[in-house]
Amino acid sequence: MKCFIDTSALIALADRTDQYHAQASRFLQAASAAPEFHTSNYVLNEVITRLRFTAGVRVAVDFAESIRASRLYQIHPIDQQIEGLALAALKKYADHPLSFTDCTTIVLMEQLRLTRIFAFDEDLRKVGYLLLP
Repeated sequence: MKCFIDTSALIALADRTDQYHAQASRFLQAASAAPEFHTSNYVLNEVITRLRFTAGVRVAVDFAESIRASRLYQIHPIDQQIEGLALAALKKYADHPLSFTDCTTIVLMEQLRLTRIFAFDEDLRKVGYLLLP
């Protein structure tokens, strides 16, 4: 299975107190033998920052290190070209409550030809992506 993994899913996996932790863990265990998760450095920035304030520094650092070391995750850098395209996406979807990071995700998913996203918020479903689980 090849899909993008967003902030809400990564936080759910990392934080045992998150309301979606059990559901995220079950989904990860049920994923195919060789799941391929794509994400970005912007998403990881969001995850590490939120975990730092909700679960503590140790949880944030441990999770960041485990993601960076894992073969399940491909972390894509957001460069100036993607940022420019993300600004265009922000304008295009002005009627949707998308963050700039969401818009970089849209651009990256288009470039990678991904249609599925492992996430627990509805924002990207509303612009046409298939939300997993």
